[in-house]
Amino acid sequence: QFPEILSKHFVVENENVIGKSLGDLNIRFMTKAVVSRIMHQNTVIIPEAEIILQKGDIIKAVGSNDAMERVKLVVGPETKKEIPLDTKYDVRSILVTNKEVVKKTLGQLNILENYHATITRVRRSGINISPSPSLKLQFGDKLIVICTKENMGEVSRIFGDDKLSSTDFLPIALGIILGILVGKMSVNFGDFSFGLGLTGGILVVALILGRTGKTGPIMWTMTGEANQILRQFGLLFFLAAVGTSAGSHLESTFEKYGVELFVYGAIITIIPMIIATIAARYFYKLNVLVLLGTLTGSMTSTPGLAATDTMVESDAPAIAYATVYPIAMVLLIIVVQILSLI
Repeated sequence: QFPEILSKHFVVENENVIGKSLGDLNIRFMTKAVVSRIMHQNTVIIPEAEIILQKGDIIKAVGSNDAMERVKLVVGPETKKEIPLDTKYDVRSILVTNKEVVKKTLGQLNILENYHATITRVRRSGINISPSPSLKLQFGDKLIVICTKENMGEVSRIFGDDKLSSTDFLPIALGIILGILVGKMSVNFGDFSFGLGLTGGILVVALILGRTGKTGPIMWTMTGEANQILRQFGLLFFLAAVGTSAGSHLESTFEKYGVELFVYGAIITIIPMIIATIAARYFYKLNVLVLLGTLTGSMTSTPGLAATDTMVESDAPAIAYATVYPIAMVLLIIVVQILSLI
């Protein structure tokens, strides 16, 4: 899970850091927080390695709540006084669309030293991530960058920041074809046959390619907006097909089994969900968004994911769903095959 990203201001009062440079202190390594700006004698400056901290300086730090506590311990107490943004600096949200920087780490780009720019946070699939030198960029990442106005254009060019970039459907088509081929494969053990099926094969291949990110010139990832549109269309087509197929047999099924079948289905569905919710919340401390995705994924319930998507703006449920779904699908196939032999 990714912790919530916060921003707070602190006053430099720790005698152990006064008179030392940011490079010597290596606050990013010690606290896991990013220092986005510093105010020294009412002058706002961008944090660089050679900056010397003086008593009374105010720093703005960005990171998780735990990181903020470590900054407080290292630097000094929190203050309500905020650092205003100097007119010579600019803060901008930059979209990663340049294929040349994908899979490169922030440390390799070294924009702080080259352009005096600081990345305060990275937003990926609806989740805010605290940046670190080892963080690898993905296509479609949104970066919050602060630097001088004259350097902002060059920084934007490096990352791409093409808001109107078109979506390449070749990787999507290749991924679907590979997924179908994997889904058609089966392993036989006597009378027992195991295969992922169409949806399972496509999902497993999508997970692998999404993790790979880039193969030569082919980008397997896409921007969050394109991903959202594609996912919504897929869910609509899936639900339309399932609804029309099931609706034609609904009356005959109800006449044959009556309410009894629906009652059994409700019991089988609700009881495991209640048990899983209690265990996830009170023993594993999962947040609600991850829990929703985990529940729908464990049930291999695409309509459940569609309902969850309409409730929240974050992609956290979809990520949890995609993580749990393959395992649940494999176990479901195995259990069905075993039950068919009984």
